[in-house]
Amino acid sequence: MEATVEVSGTERVTVDKGPPWWKSVRYRIAMIGFLGGANIFIQRSNLSMAIVCMVNHTAIELLKHPDGPIFDNSSYLNQTSYILQFVQSNESVGEYQESCDTAMSDRSTTDSENGEFIWSKEKQGILLGALFWGYVPLQILGGYLVKRIGIRHATGPFFLAMSTLTLLSHPAALWSPWALFVLRMLIGCTNAVCLPGIFFILSTWAPPDEKSRMSSILFAGNTFGNVLAFPIAGLLCKYGFAGGWPSVFYVSGISSFILSILWYLFVFDSPLKHPTIHAREKEYLLRKMNMDALTRKKETVPWGQALRSLPVLAVFISHTCLNWGTYLIQTSLPLYMRDVLKFEAASNGLFTMLPHICLVILLLTSGIVFDKISTRYGINISRKSTAIFGLGLPAILFVALSYLDCTNVALAITILSLTFALLSLNFVGLIVNFFDMAPTHGGQLMTFSNTIANTPGILAPYTVTQLTPDNTREEWQTVFFLTSGILAVGALCFVLFSTVNVQKWAISPPPDEIVELNKGQEKT
Repeated sequence: MEATVEVSGTERVTVDKGPPWWKSVRYRIAMIGFLGGANIFIQRSNLSMAIVCMVNHTAIELLKHPDGPIFDNSSYLNQTSYILQFVQSNESVGEYQESCDTAMSDRSTTDSENGEFIWSKEKQGILLGALFWGYVPLQILGGYLVKRIGIRHATGPFFLAMSTLTLLSHPAALWSPWALFVLRMLIGCTNAVCLPGIFFILSTWAPPDEKSRMSSILFAGNTFGNVLAFPIAGLLCKYGFAGGWPSVFYVSGISSFILSILWYLFVFDSPLKHPTIHAREKEYLLRKMNMDALTRKKETVPWGQALRSLPVLAVFISHTCLNWGTYLIQTSLPLYMRDVLKFEAASNGLFTMLPHICLVILLLTSGIVFDKISTRYGINISRKSTAIFGLGLPAILFVALSYLDCTNVALAITILSLTFALLSLNFVGLIVNFFDMAPTHGGQLMTFSNTIANTPGILAPYTVTQLTPDNTREEWQTVFFLTSGILAVGALCFVLFSTVNVQKWAISPPPDEIVELNKGQEKT
């Protein structure tokens, strides 16, 4: 049995936690939550990589020149001649590509990597943001559904639905891009239930002294999904079955189906409902959690006062700015690597994975570092430092990145990895700030903020396609300048207006039984 020593006053008490953590039910469920988060983010990211292989980039480029002879009834010889004239006429592009070793080495594979769909850049941006049209507006409803029905039966069917919808992505894309749009939006709807379901595990299975460890496991699952998605999708694009890119969706869909089976096998709503939990572990959980997370009705958030609070509004704005940078990288990084760094599909996926690996490493270590800063210099300095390093510094790095091209691949990848990793610092500062200002309402405020802050998931990929019609470094420079400005605004808002003090409207009234006790004491 796993036992620890707790200090109560001057006494040292040995607490029996049941089996060791690797055999315990609560950590087994946390690992299923880890896999669930990874699965959700695989479904989010698979199109970002697959679309690079689905689209015929050469045809899209030629469509920008509808007056050329390639669009009349001329012979194949004339068409070929026009293509050569088109490439040679743009000397800057030709010289630019010749200067890139990657482009020269991959030139023989360009035709094989062109997909079958002639989707404009604008249409690609709409498709990349489609998932968030379903995810953003339904998060609050999804959280309510999970709380009402329970994590097991509310979340399980939506993992199964996610699997089915992902498996249908191939025929939907062949039918129409708008069919794929609707399908991705429906996948976003399943995300709106599954993601809250995963984090509700903390409320019913994580005792207070283990909440940080279990939450880090669940958060790490989200990023681990991206670490897997990009390299595997890149390899499947090039070497996969069913023509390459369709295998990305089939493999993703099968993984989601397996996860839904694991969910029903191992996840239960609470220790009270688990049929095989060890008696000592069950006793420990119920004693430590005092049944609060299982039975107590949450207090109503004073929304009127909360939404008029300047510190709360500052965090909402900073959270939205953070997500702009995050979703820009998550949804558009493969396009940037193809357009500017000139990576072919397999290399694209592998190098796109690197920023996510760096994010995981820094995320797992930053909590310890900033906890020490809180102890030594105070919580306020700790929280605001995360915004300076997690928003302000990436703003500068995006400007530096905008001046690099495929002749500076190593430096560009390094800056991208560092930038994405630094953004993760906000998870131990900016995001936690909701619970500083309103400890009893932090979860509800976080859900509301997440609804607003996920709108960049829709806007960022569409904006990228609008600003980069010709796929040039100069156009991507505009994207990075815009992103730099947005992150700078987020950093300033948080540093100037946030607070770690509990707000007056967030102070909970004493429980009824304490009020009654005080009244009785006053009478006597």
